Amino acid sequence: RITHSAEPAAQGLTMQLPLLLTTLTTQALLPSAAACSLQGVRNFRSVSRSLPELYRSGCLEQATDADAAHILDSARIRTIIDLRNDDEIRKARDCATEFGQKLLMEFQHNSPVGHGCVASEGTGCLSWHHVPLWANTDGFFDEVERRMSAVRKAEAAVYKSMSGKKYNQLLYDEVARGKQQLLYTAMLKSGALDSWQKVLSLAADRSGGAVLINCAQGKDRTGLVSALLQHAAGDSEDEIIEAYSMSEALLALSEDADDSTADDAQAAAQGGVDWSALRGSPPSAMRETLSWIRQEYGAIDYLLASMGCENEWRKTLLASGLSSNMAF
Repeated sequence: RITHSAEPAAQGLTMQLPLLLTTLTTQALLPSAAACSLQGVRNFRSVSRSLPELYRSGCLEQATDADAAHILDSARIRTIIDLRNDDEIRKARDCATEFGQKLLMEFQHNSPVGHGCVASEGTGCLSWHHVPLWANTDGFFDEVERRMSAVRKAEAAVYKSMSGKKYNQLLYDEVARGKQQLLYTAMLKSGALDSWQKVLSLAADRSGGAVLINCAQGKDRTGLVSALLQHAAGDSEDEIIEAYSMSEALLALSEDADDSTADDAQAAAQGGVDWSALRGSPPSAMRETLSWIRQEYGAIDYLLASMGCENEWRKTLLASGLSSNMAF
């Protein structure tokens, strides 16, 4: 269990936090959302200055003691929304740090908040919500196939009847070819509406403390959710695109960026999506995604409405967190 003490010599997570400096280069590039450099948690930052107490990041399994203390004591995060699939979580857990494991256990076990607890300020309990947004992989790849050119659809039809392996690889290659825009829009089209509604509703209500949305890198699924939240908060399209594109710079600061690229290439060589083709967060990807949403649904607000996120949800989103100061 993570311990918490106000004593200067206490072990574990203490109030004696090292100064976590804001990355000046990322601040210059991203005026709309503050970024904080954590040692083991990638891409950690606020979603938008318009949305106090709402944060985003990559996975938490590599958190250091200082990272965990910052999340609990400085950002005062009390709710985590994890967008990853089960297999991603299992893989990350296998190589988690001691403090990453303990931090997540506190949230997953709904540890109490208050004096003498790991989260010493406030009341209630910590909470962890698992809402995988890419759970319907069959539906996702059906949507990918639906968007293929006539020639590639014919090729897919041949492979489907003759070679399942070649058929699957054709779909994997199509995702790499379509890059982020296809990934995001097919995810929106194939995802369960109740899952999207749950994520957006949990993110909107910060009455019990700050909320953190995370996936593997905090770039794709988290980036898409963050874009919808920013739009609902009144951020401009330029601000949304700027916040999305900041992931590339923040993830490039990670020491294991090159290793991830090698892992992606190796996975593709063994049969699967070449995720290295979807690395980065180019502004064009989010611009094209927002354009697709408007074309498909008529407006981003209509998409939100289809997810059950209308006036009352927006009131909660904008009202939550206003009484507290942002951690950055």
